[in-house]
Amino acid sequence: MSEDRFELTAAHVEAIERRRQVVQNFDILLIDPDQFDSVEAIIESRFNFIDDTETCTDSVWWNWSEGNAVPWASKRLQRYNVPGYLRLIEEGIDIVSVVLAETRKRSLEVFYSHRMNGSDNDPQYKEDQGAYIDDDENRYLIPFKENNPQWMITRPYTKSPALNFEFAEVREWVLDNLREVAEEFDFDGIELDFARNAPFLPPGKAWRLRDCMTAFVQSVRSMMLEVEANRGRPFLLAARVPETLVGCHFDGLHVEQWAAEQMVDLLVLGCRNFEVDVAAFRRTVQGTPIKLYCALDDHHSSDGYCAPPIEVLRGVFANWYHQGVDGIQTFNWKFGPDPGELHWPLHLQAYRELGDPAKIRHEDKVFVLNRRGGGHGPSVTPNPEEWTTPRRGYHNSNMLAQLPAALANDGKADTLLILYVGDDVNAEINRLDRITLRLLLNDPGAAALPDDDRLEPILVREFVVPPRVGGPGPMHHWTEPPQKGIERDVEVRINNIPLEAAREEQGWLLFDVAPKSLGVGEALVGVRVSGRPERGEAMLLEKLELSVVYR
Repeated sequence: MSEDRFELTAAHVEAIERRRQVVQNFDILLIDPDQFDSVEAIIESRFNFIDDTETCTDSVWWNWSEGNAVPWASKRLQRYNVPGYLRLIEEGIDIVSVVLAETRKRSLEVFYSHRMNGSDNDPQYKEDQGAYIDDDENRYLIPFKENNPQWMITRPYTKSPALNFEFAEVREWVLDNLREVAEEFDFDGIELDFARNAPFLPPGKAWRLRDCMTAFVQSVRSMMLEVEANRGRPFLLAARVPETLVGCHFDGLHVEQWAAEQMVDLLVLGCRNFEVDVAAFRRTVQGTPIKLYCALDDHHSSDGYCAPPIEVLRGVFANWYHQGVDGIQTFNWKFGPDPGELHWPLHLQAYRELGDPAKIRHEDKVFVLNRRGGGHGPSVTPNPEEWTTPRRGYHNSNMLAQLPAALANDGKADTLLILYVGDDVNAEINRLDRITLRLLLNDPGAAALPDDDRLEPILVREFVVPPRVGGPGPMHHWTEPPQKGIERDVEVRINNIPLEAAREEQGWLLFDVAPKSLGVGEALVGVRVSGRPERGEAMLLEKLELSVVYR
């Protein structure tokens, strides 16, 4: 433990230890108050799932700002330029305090989530067009950014520049903004959300400049402990960071030092990542009271798994719980029933299950491998089929995901993949019905073959980003299906145990898996294909899913 660590009171440590099995992180600025008849109607809609008697929520973290403009009467920042919020301010209604009080009324912990480099509200909202416009004539100017271009980083995917935390002036400006929040509102804590949006330091220099961001986190910690002492009750600091330590380093976040000096209380890992290196972070926080939470964004989702079947979500949660996380944070999930939107029944069911690992113990699950990319699409992160290494930042890229993976044509070497299976299937042998491994293959070399000679094409990705702020709309990716009979040429081993021959079913290859092939945790999966022209284009493994079905 570092000798320079922050000293925490017993009450502060006790607050860190609170139960947070389920943390709901909401982008509340997605609403327009003018769409509701009253403030009470806003509350009813935003607490719908929280108030459901079958769900479990321990803590709610509200995104009230992108960091540049706010929906309250700030003395420092301009007002969020949406007519409904401006009307509430004019009427003397402090919507932030109202929502905070309603959260407390339900005996829930409540945090303010601060987006470290948000820009979604930088474009001007044009009431006559009913949309956010992001062009040279209608930009929603952020004075600090406009007046200090020398302290900004240009981002290729948006006209709004990013704050460059290399500069002390930027760090001081953001710190003072957070100080206003800390002194104005009685939150239990603040989250520094590094998932929105990299870069925070100049790309290619971030790790070299890590001390700049560490200095900022230190200053926020000092400010919050000062506020804590003045108000006489704990004030916690959380940070949402990439799902691996190397990803943190890529973005200039020296999490190891933050932990050693107890700069933060809670670390939220990842955003749209199914695979999180919990073990590495557990070692990093050893000897501290810091708690670990895994996060899942099911809006800007992992590629190929936007609003997946509940069995996939159960597999993700089972893996995280087995690895020893202290809780799960949902991000950008639904508040409640949403007419015309298909995702809310899935999210309601997940909220009813994820708060208790025992509840999903004998429920069917699907364990999957992550795919690269996802979320906003190629305007922010490349699609896997057109992959290039994102240089602006690691967070949200799924850069280290194992799929898609090429299968060598020479048939000599397995393509090796690591699949995490959090269920102890051997201990549950009397409850098991079946275990099936499913592979989805994409064979560009078969494109010239007649359709009748090939398997049916399968949709790999179907993801929709709302058109607000220039969202790309539907993004689809289909397989180029392999030739029929490919199931005879594909060999799969799990932990070096060969599986029986595959069968084809609706364009997928299916393998029966004996429980004895699996342990608990990481399984090494090898995939090899034979009988292909060595100089031909490699076949791709697009998806790998292990289905565990209970009686």
